[in-house]
Amino acid sequence: MKLRNFARLKALSEELGTTVIEALRTLQVEARRNEYGEVEEYLWKAISIKADLQDALVESLIRYQPMARELRFVRALLDVSYDLYRISRHASRIETVLEIRGTESARETAVEALTIVLPWIETAVKALDGKFSIPAEELPFFNAEFEEFWNRNIKTEEPAVMAVMIHSEGIFNHTKHMLASAVYYVEGPKGLEKMPILLIS
Repeated sequence: MKLRNFARLKALSEELGTTVIEALRTLQVEARRNEYGEVEEYLWKAISIKADLQDALVESLIRYQPMARELRFVRALLDVSYDLYRISRHASRIETVLEIRGTESARETAVEALTIVLPWIETAVKALDGKFSIPAEELPFFNAEFEEFWNRNIKTEEPAVMAVMIHSEGIFNHTKHMLASAVYYVEGPKGLEKMPILLIS
């Protein structure tokens, strides 16, 4: 691929990742303050960037016919753009749940879930730049931390907490998909063979 096109894809990918990360940070602040309304704006921004990025990726496939690592980059971004969109959609739904029925336990559940997944979303976005490796030795701890969170809260009888849990699991699964895409881009299929935990969702 031409360098200018490659740089454009990276810029759009970084913009989408930054937008979604800011949406999640905003949701954390909203949940702590019990004040809502900003996450929906990030969702629509993410939708717009995703459309631009996917158009650019399709154009890259048609015009430049990338091979090897460049083709892995395009494929990874196609997958990640969808994952980031879905994460922003789940965040928007959590915001709606909390705005309508933001009990203290539901708000605390949302904050805890986001605290677990946010660092790993940031890791995946950085890794797609090709200059950062996924810390494979830490992945089991990420998985275990969310599983413990899930098992501790899933028996709730509170509808708002259950709704937050369901959307939090969606964010978790899409985060793992993103990490898998980043590993595929940087290390190829053999990299994923070393991290099978990313293939389970």
